[in-house]
Amino acid sequence: MNNLKKIEKRILKNPDEPASQVFRELVKALDQKSSFSLATIYDLDYDDFQLALDVLKDWRLDRYAKTRERLKAIPDLQ
Repeated sequence: MNNLKKIEKRILKNPDEPASQVFRELVKALDQKSSFSLATIYDLDYDDFQLALDVLKDWRLDRYAKTRERLKAIPDLQ
């Protein structure tokens, strides 16, 4: 499963969880090319921290053909 899909599932499964908020902020910042404080990912547990880093790597490599459309489909990003 790709990293963006993992984040999407986490947000949908546990929308009120603090990690979900961090993930929403991260993908929103990537989508809108706005600032994001990397310090916020330090509060995540190791697996979530690694997932956030993987999303950043994937975004940088532009591996997602339709990333912007998928990001906009995640709740609270419209």
